Order: sequence, then structure tokens, then C-alpha cells
Amino acid sequence: MPTIIVNQESVSLVDQERVTFQRFAELSFPQCLALMGIPRERRFISMLPASYVLKRREDGVDWDDPMVQVALWNLHDLGVAEMSLEAEANGEDGNPQIRFDRAEATDMAMGRDSSINFSTVRSGRAYIAALNNVVHRTFFFNGVEHEIGIQGRPEVEKIAELAHQGRQNDEGLLFAISRTFAKMVQQGLTAEDVEVKSGMELLANLGCIAISVVPDEDRVVFNGFSVMSAMSSGLLQGLNWDQLKKLRESVQMMIGQIKARPETPIVQQSNRPVAKRRRRN
Repeated sequence: MPTIIVNQESVSLVDQERVTFQRFAELSFPQCLALMGIPRERRFISMLPASYVLKRREDGVDWDDPMVQVALWNLHDLGVAEMSLEAEANGEDGNPQIRFDRAEATDMAMGRDSSINFSTVRSGRAYIAALNNVVHRTFFFNGVEHEIGIQGRPEVEKIAELAHQGRQNDEGLLFAISRTFAKMVQQGLTAEDVEVKSGMELLANLGCIAISVVPDEDRVVFNGFSVMSAMSSGLLQGLNWDQLKKLRESVQMMIGQIKARPETPIVQQSNRPVAKRRRRN
């Protein structure tokens, strides 16, 4: 049975229902917005489950509480083997402290798409890997890297509706969104505008993480795809394993087509592992 050491106490990890992992992910997702306000080099998804454990323990909740167990599983899967939680203020800002005393870089911590597989999707343990991708994903537009962020739902739905209205015949959604994205750019919008950011988020949800707009030729060029970005978004949107497999195959096909093109850069993304020490927000 897996264990994790908290304040020098060995805590056993007990299997939990998938729905509990899903509920914890839904609880954590809004907090990703605050986490993304931290510079990328100090942005660690592990802070969310660690902060949750600290708060629940302060409230007197036992280790065997299902949500606490899920948070501990998240930390375990992110490579945390031992951590210290200090409820008493012990810093200049007066906040409680969280310290990861022993950790390793797992596939989930590094953002590898292998972390979202049949086993982790079925158990629910893939959700933390999906959230990790959300807080780290970037988008390359005309060769310049931009953070995607999390845009407001109304703004994203607005761009999605524009793409839907502009679909030509049986055109795939990816191509419809890319054309809508290009049209916005040609109209003078930039990567600082929420409409363009929403377009980037929609494209990333489908696995596209790099695109170039060619105004003189009125076309777009796909420069990079990410299996992890597509799988993470699909999981958070409720796709089952069979649907995720088809999505993965589709993105892998696009990656293969790009690799076959001469002199086309393949954009790759990677996440940072867990932090060694961070304060709870």
C-alpha cells in the first residue's frame, strides 16, 4: 500500500472512487486562476492539494477523509514522498508554510502525455495531470510564445460560436476555429485581446499549440500539436477513455503530418516538477 510522509508521520493511501477525484479537480480548477498569477518558474500544481490537506487538517479532518485521501494521492502521483505542513505562521508574510522535503520528477509532474492512460483515467488519478497542463500550457503564434491562461467561459463560447457559424460543409472544428482565429488577426486583433486568447485556448483544447497566420496568402499554417494538451482538455470536459483514445490518435496524425513537412519546427511543451518549498496562498 502506497504511503506519504506528512510531518514525519507515515500516512497510508487508500483507493478512492473516481468521482471523488473528479470532484476534487472541479474544486481545484478555479484555484488555477490564482496559481497562474505566480511566475511560471515558481508555479507548481502540487500547491493546490498540499494547501487543501493543510486546511482540512487545521479543521481537524482525519487522514481517511476521501477528499483528503485524493489530495494525498495527487501529491503522491506528482512525486511527493515527504512533506512538512506548519500551521503556525513562520514567514515574513505571516502565512503557514508548506515544504516538500522529498520529491521526484514523475511523468505527471513533468507533464508527459503518458500520465493520462487507461488506468489513470479509469481511477481518476489523471485529473491532477490535466490540471498541471492547464497551468503550464503555452501557445506559439507566429513564432512567439504566449501563455494561454484560462479565459472566461462567455468569451470562449463566443469564439466557438463564431467558428461554428463559419464552418464550411463538413469542415473539421479545428480548421473552422483556425480560420476564425486568422480572421480576427487580420482584422487587427493581437495576442493581448481576449478574443485572440480565447481562440488560442480553443485551439489548444484540440491539441494545436502553434500556428502561423500568413496574411498575404490568406491562410494559416499549423506548426505544432500537443497530445497532452488535447488529452487534458478532453478529460476535464468529460470525455471517456475511448473518446480520449480517438482524440490522441487524431493529434498524433497531425503531428506526423507536420514532421513530414520540410524545415517545420515541432513545438514541444514541458512542465516543471513539484516545488521544494512554497507558502500556501
